[in-house]
Parts: sequence; structure tokens; C-alpha cells
Amino acid sequence: MQRKHSDWMSSGAESSFEELKGRMFLMRVSPALSVDDRSVALPSCAPPSLEGLAVSIPPREPVTGQDIHERFRELCRASARRRVLARGEAIAEGDEVSLDVIGFARRRPIPFSSRSDWRAEVAPEPLLPGFFEALVGLHVGAEVEVQVMLPCDYPVASLREVPARFLVEVKAAHELLVPGADSPACLALLGRGSTLDEVMLRIGEELQDEREVAAVHEARARVLDMLVERSAVALPVSLVDEEIRRLWMTIERPVLQRRQCSDEVFQEALEGWLTDPSTRDDAERRLKVALILGAVAVRDRVQPRGASMRSLWERLATLANLPLEELKTTLEATSDLARRAHNVLLHLATLDHVMAQVRFEER
Repeated sequence: MQRKHSDWMSSGAESSFEELKGRMFLMRVSPALSVDDRSVALPSCAPPSLEGLAVSIPPREPVTGQDIHERFRELCRASARRRVLARGEAIAEGDEVSLDVIGFARRRPIPFSSRSDWRAEVAPEPLLPGFFEALVGLHVGAEVEVQVMLPCDYPVASLREVPARFLVEVKAAHELLVPGADSPACLALLGRGSTLDEVMLRIGEELQDEREVAAVHEARARVLDMLVERSAVALPVSLVDEEIRRLWMTIERPVLQRRQCSDEVFQEALEGWLTDPSTRDDAERRLKVALILGAVAVRDRVQPRGASMRSLWERLATLANLPLEELKTTLEATSDLARRAHNVLLHLATLDHVMAQVRFEER
């Protein structure tokens, strides 16, 4: 059964905490989990030409007043002092909760619904009408079943306007002590100006900067799509299945384990991922990009070293939200982790190498 097929990610008695941290981080940042495993048979891939790569940077959406006010509210909540709710204390609207969740519809697990330590505000959510409202008045530590009707724009098309039930465990909750929006205390917490107008102006600039970065990332994604089009790499169905299975085991399987779900639920949950068209498309693209960049690295003799190696490590440290030396210590805990970390660094270096050949054009 799939529930037992987990040796590849089991820690074993000999694994250290540092090794487990490193392994989980590399799972998150690796371009394709299957490509980074020597036990997986990979198809051959000829490196495509990098000549004549040109892509337009898409126009940025203008920042609206509503965008600025929504970000302001998010920043106020993120900067607010938090009071931990004691076990048994009632949850109120506006509190921040940490949840374990599993969803079911038509007596089967809802694909991608299993969440562990999901931090969210207790406020209406259009994609789950009534879900967070049902948490108001519950206590920390409660385990409940929440019934909802999935909306007509639910991401999984086959489940739109279908009744669903969610098994929810409220693991923790915080009351957010947010000072008045225009109070000196609030403005000081945000650190973006001494007046509300100055803060709003700065937030607008930050949002514009973010959209410019997002536009560049979108253009880079188009470059990778061009490389996929130029390559004739063909992926066996079994490899795509393996990539999806590994992601499922990393993201969803631990939640089902903690809930002590049956083998039948495990299998149904995995099948939900394996049969979802967009998930298959994403996994196939991720695998192709990883194989193509690997072939380019070999042909063009890309090797991160010197100043570029330091820069790549700093990028990884930013992704991990860890000090650089602490991250390096974690990822060098074993030879296997060190090899995987090197592969991720090589992937990033090759991506930089490819982008250096591209002509980006403003629309």
C-alpha cells in the first residue's frame, strides 16, 4: 500500500534533527524531486540551443487604493502583538488560528485539501463559504467537522457546487492586539514613515516594486517554456507519477498519518493528485525544465564557484529564512544532503547562465 511505501523519506533511528531539517528544505526548493534521486531512471535529454532567446516583459497591473489598504491591514496584523489563547479558550472573529485540516466530498478526500499547521485569520473566505465562521466560539484543542457547499469557482472543477465536509483540529490560536491604524504605535511598528500618508505612499511603492519583480519572473518562466519547446525530451508516465507521488508524500501524507486515516483514504488521496490535469501538467513541466537545465549545465560546463557560489548560497539562505552559516551547517550534515544541495546550487547557476543569454524587452 502507498501508506507503507515511504522509505525514501523516513528518517530512521540514525537520522539527526539537522539532517531532517535539511532534507525537508531541499524538498521545498528542488526543481524536481525525482531528478535529484539517483535511484530514479531518467530519460536522455539533448540540450537545446540558447541562441535567439527573446521575451517581452509583461505590463504591470497598476496599484489601486484598495490594494494599498489591504496590504496595510496585512502589515498591521503581521506586526501586532499576539496573545496566546489558552487551551479551552474560545476563538473569536479576527483571531489567528493554526489548523490541521482534511476535506472530503462524495466520500473521497478532496485533492490538495489536507493542510498541516495551516495559519489563517478567522474571517470569511469565498472559496470555503462558512468554514471560518464555523470556528467562532470553538475552543483551542477542539476537533470538529465543518460542513460547507463548495462555490461555483472552486479550483477543482469537478467539485464545484458540491457539498463537502472538513475534519478540523484547532491546534493553536492567537488574539492579535492591533493598535489603531493611525496611532503612533502602529506607524512605529510598520517602520515606513511618521505619518499615515507617508506609510501609504511607501506601501504603494513596495507593491509596485513587487509587481515589477513578478513581471520579470513571468518573463523568465516564458523563457523556460521556450526551452521546453526547443527540446525533444519525452517523459514516461511513470516518472510524472513518481514526481507527483513524492510531492504528495511531502505535503499531504503527513497530515493523513496524524489523523490515522485508513489505507483506503491514503490511496484515494494520492489518486486525487495523480489524476488532476493541472498537477500533471505542472509536474511534467518541472521535470522537463530540470532535465533541460541539467543538460545545458553539462554542455556549457556550468559550475558555481567563487563569488557566484557565495551569491547562490545567500539566495538559498533567503529562501530558508536562516542565517547563511546555519543553513550551510544543516545542508552539509551528510554527504547525501551535500550532494543534493550542490544540485540545487547548480540548477540556480544554470538558470542564471540561461537568463544571461536572453534579450528582455519592455512592452
